[in-house]
Amino acid sequence: MKCQNNLASEYDKSAIIKQLLSHEVATVPTETVEGYAVLLDDKIAINKLMELKNRGFESGKVFTLVPKNKSDIKKYVIVPEGAKELIKKYVPGEITLILPKNPDFKNYYFDHFNTIGIRIPDHDFYEEILKEVGPMLLTSANPRGGTPKSITGHLPSTIVDFTGDSPKIIRQGNLKVL
Repeated sequence: MKCQNNLASEYDKSAIIKQLLSHEVATVPTETVEGYAVLLDDKIAINKLMELKNRGFESGKVFTLVPKNKSDIKKYVIVPEGAKELIKKYVPGEITLILPKNPDFKNYYFDHFNTIGIRIPDHDFYEEILKEVGPMLLTSANPRGGTPKSITGHLPSTIVDFTGDSPKIIRQGNLKVL
């Protein structure tokens, strides 16, 4: 079920698409907290986002990849069996999965990392925006260490790390999965 809320009118899809296509950082809604987004292959916008979030490649904090759809996830990451179940059940939704990077995936930003956080928000904006502009990077719209702006009263997404011996909850959001 796509999230639609009264705040959706604050966000103009065509303006967001224009910003993204103009190498800008766009402020976007999710079903949890407000986010910043840039296009996956836009080096100019990625650098702007890194500056805005005060985050370098060495920071250890990685922006989340939002693929165009669920079937594209394997282009970017290796999906273990346990993660497949969560993807089937909870994506799109309030979950971010940290997975090993697919060695065949080459990208200006992700070439600096061995893992990728994958998330597809369950918000009506994403289906249309992703069709128009393709995959994006997404992060919460808050200063480093600050509290993200909640749109729906929800916590940020639940983060599950599948890069170790067993799945591990990194951040517990509203969604309980393990």
